Amino acid sequence: MEIQIRNCSEEDLIQVTEIENVSFDDPYPYRLFFTFLSDLPRGFRVATADTTQLIGYCILSHSNQRGALMISSIAVHPTFRKHGVGFKLLEDAIRIARELSALIAVERIALQVAEGNTAAQSLYVKFGFRPVRKIRNYYGRDKNGIQMELVLTEG
Repeated sequence: MEIQIRNCSEEDLIQVTEIENVSFDDPYPYRLFFTFLSDLPRGFRVATADTTQLIGYCILSHSNQRGALMISSIAVHPTFRKHGVGFKLLEDAIRIARELSALIAVERIALQVAEGNTAAQSLYVKFGFRPVRKIRNYYGRDKNGIQMELVLTEG
């Protein structure tokens, strides 16, 4: 399977929404994906398998934290998990954030992850993300999140 990463287009949003719906208990709606695509088109990337089938996405967006970009969502269709797709998407997002850092004074990337999602946390740690705080009830009652950050000037 050959994985390519490319910019998301408006035509991709239906498939992105489908991946979101099978990946999360409280999925983002289509309209929010459209907003992300409009706000920072270069930060919204999709992964395809063998050039056609959309199998994952990653959204790098503006953050309300000064000097930070946010990974607002990253997901891989369940059929294609554990094949390096998430790794490639995250690697691509970090590359884009570094390119943007010279233009918009970005020092770090932040993200939130479910406290129980140790697989995702492990992936983020491989890239140098570090936990910075626990967010109580972030994903609903008794479903805590962890904010993690990657400082872009650290390799």
